[in-house]
Amino acid sequence: MASGDVAGLVRLDERGWRRGMTNLMRAGFGAWWRTSTWWVQALLWTAVINGSLAVVIWGDAPDDVSAFTLFGVMTMFAAIAVAIVMQEAIVGEKRSGTAAWVLSKPTSRTAFMLSKLVPNAVGALATMLVIPSAATLLHLAVAGVEVSPLRFALGVTVAALNLLFYLTLTLMLGTLFNGAGPVIAVPLAFAFGQQLLGPAVTAYLPWSLVVPVGGAESSVIGAIIGGEPVETSAAIVVTAVACVVFTVVAFWRWARTEL
Repeated sequence: MASGDVAGLVRLDERGWRRGMTNLMRAGFGAWWRTSTWWVQALLWTAVINGSLAVVIWGDAPDDVSAFTLFGVMTMFAAIAVAIVMQEAIVGEKRSGTAAWVLSKPTSRTAFMLSKLVPNAVGALATMLVIPSAATLLHLAVAGVEVSPLRFALGVTVAALNLLFYLTLTLMLGTLFNGAGPVIAVPLAFAFGQQLLGPAVTAYLPWSLVVPVGGAESSVIGAIIGGEPVETSAAIVVTAVACVVFTVVAFWRWARTEL
């Protein structure tokens, strides 16, 4: 046992913003990968996405364009699910007193927030998107649907960006509110309400990444996978910038939150 070890616990020499990082990250990743969470989520979303696609690609009149667009639409439901999962990441720990207890130890607020952002982002992307998408690519190949693995990977990357939008939005809201109500209500309202703003506005919002907008035949994801021109690429930039802004605001607000 190394010097300074007590009852099997290893003292870690982490200073500044990294204080407590290793242990918090270990706990965060463990919540996904040392429990049944990862395979339950992976099986669920593999079934949801591929079950929906089966209706299109194994029907009497298979439609590749519809299949690619439907894939994007189904990833939208995973993005909404991650908002539901994330609603308790900050609010729940504030309400239970866990956040105050953890921060009373030699732990920095930056490390605490990173332990909520990184493990949840990795876990959600892997189980709700990457694993189901790999199964989808195999499903398409078996069904005889021609698709470029590279274009498919790019489409999945855009779907991942959409998922991160709702994850970081929910994380930010968790630092701004003490109750779970607005933390989950705002992402859900935005997810379904942005389509009501009209094509001129919606074309710049995450909705156009997964759903065709205006006169477009495909969503951004569907167009990328199908090798078609992307008509609303501005939404990719807006969504990426929003993810960065949400994350910065979340860290800034958390550093000033009294527990």
